[in-house]
Amino acid sequence: MDMSQIFGYAATIVSIIGFQLKKQWQIILSQFFSNAFVALSYLFLGVEKMSGGAVCLVGALQTLTNFFYLKKEKTPPRALTVVFLALYVAASVFTLCIAETVKVPYDLLPLFGSLIFLIGVSIKNSTATRFLFLANMLVWIAYDVMATPIATANMVTHLCILISVVVGIVRYDIIKK
Repeated sequence: MDMSQIFGYAATIVSIIGFQLKKQWQIILSQFFSNAFVALSYLFLGVEKMSGGAVCLVGALQTLTNFFYLKKEKTPPRALTVVFLALYVAASVFTLCIAETVKVPYDLLPLFGSLIFLIGVSIKNSTATRFLFLANMLVWIAYDVMATPIATANMVTHLCILISVVVGIVRYDIIKK
């Protein structure tokens, strides 16, 4: 098993545990570790996956920032959303310049998925957040499948999160209505 798979499966374990925790700050902290492990997993796949790794590192930073606000029972300021938007775009553009090749739409999927994530964690409507996370996971799964080599461990992580999101949609948005 290579380092990419080790970090990818570590992300899966942290994600599964995280969604079973009770407090919001605990879930957000687990997502920080999950995003960091997924980022490392992509980075160990090489230069072609660098964009996915870079935007996942920004996602880890965003979830860590949200964790500190939640721990103090505060809402992150809206200005942070703009800062993270700029960081996601900068990370994507920077890594695509380093890679010196851009395969559209494949190389834009990490940025697209990250922007969906940014919106999903920036709004307070839980139904909309779940549906945005559903779209986000579908984008990342497409990126994992198109990877060379296939990002198997990250795909497992994203499939587990996708299943969790679907269960949440069924429980809270379909059955409860």
